[in-house]
Amino acid sequence: MSMIGVSMLEMRQMIEQACLPDRCEVSCPDGVCLTIRLGHGESLESCILLTGVPLDSLNSCRDVVGLVGQLRQEQRRQGLRRYA
Repeated sequence: MSMIGVSMLEMRQMIEQACLPDRCEVSCPDGVCLTIRLGHGESLESCILLTGVPLDSLNSCRDVVGLVGQLRQEQRRQGLRRYA
C-alpha cells in the first residue's frame, strides 16, 4: 500500500464514497493494481471500467482526487451521466 497508514479497505471506501451518488466498486485482486467500475446511479449495467491502476501511484489524497476526476471525466465523455 502506498499511502502510509491507509488500508486497502480504507482506500476502497475513499474512492467509492467520492463517486457517490453513483455506484462504484473498487477491487484489488492481485494486491498491486486497482480495478474500478463506475456506473450511473445504482446500476453497473453500462459502466466505466478502469483496470491496472497501480497502488503505488496513489501516494496522497491528491492522487486519489485526481483518479476520481479522471473517472468522472471519462463518465462525461461516454455520456453516462449528464451534468446540469
